[in-house]
Amino acid sequence: MLLYSTLLFSTVAILSLLNEQRLDVYVALYAVEFFIAYELTSPLGPTQRRRNTLIGFLLLVIFIGIVLERIMEILRV
Repeated sequence: MLLYSTLLFSTVAILSLLNEQRLDVYVALYAVEFFIAYELTSPLGPTQRRRNTLIGFLLLVIFIGIVLERIMEILRV
């Protein structure tokens, strides 16, 4: 949990310094960081694994939505 908190704080700090204001950039990076932290902190107990699997699935769906939106934006231009 400390690793994930550190990653999130670093992301917010760096993107704030870069004046990034798009929410989808933050969410996409949070999803990637979640999966990195999840893999680095394995093995987990059954309860934590189920909770992280649900959160991971939701983040993956959101991430795929963001990627598809960007692809559609590129194809429209």
